[in-house]
Amino acid sequence: ILIVGIRGQSRFSAADLLSGRKDGGQEDREIVKTPVITDEGRRMMLVTGPNLCEEDTAREIFIKAMFLSSPGPHAVLIVLNLEDQQSQQCDIVKRAQELLGPEVLQCCIVLLLQSHQERLTGASREMINACGGRFHIIRDSEPKPAQTAALIAEIDKIVSLNGDRFYSVLKETQ
Repeated sequence: ILIVGIRGQSRFSAADLLSGRKDGGQEDREIVKTPVITDEGRRMMLVTGPNLCEEDTAREIFIKAMFLSSPGPHAVLIVLNLEDQQSQQCDIVKRAQELLGPEVLQCCIVLLLQSHQERLTGASREMINACGGRFHIIRDSEPKPAQTAALIAEIDKIVSLNGDRFYSVLKETQ
C-alpha cells in the first residue's frame, strides 16, 4: 500500500493508524517502508511516500516510493486533511497523474482525515470522483481499531476490483 499526502504530515497519521503505531517518529524521512502484521495475522507493506502538492517534490521520489513497494502497490491511499485549506489550491488529480502515472487513479482511495465537522470541498470532491467515488473518512472521535478494520476492508475491495493486480509504473519509466 502506497500512502501519499497533499501537504503536511497527514500521510504519517494514516500510516500510524494502519500500522498500529502510536509514536509516529517517521516524519523526518521522505519515504518510509513499514512492514505490518494485522491482528488477524495478515501481512501488509506500507510505503509512506512524499506529498503530491509540495513544490519541491520531484517525480523521481515518487518512482522510488513505487519501487519500494515492489512489484508495485495494490492500492494507493491519497490522504486529505479536511482542515488544510491550502490543499484546496492544488490540482490534486493532475498532480497524482503527473507524479504517479496516468492510470494510478484506478487503484486509489481518498482517505479523508476529519477532526471536527469539516465539510468536503470542491477539490476533495473532485479527487473522490476521479478515484471512482472511492473514499474513506477517519474521524478523531471514533475508535481506531474499528476505523482501521473498515479501511482495510476498503483496500481489500479495490484490490479485488482490480483483479488482485498491483499498480506498476514500469511502462511509464521506460
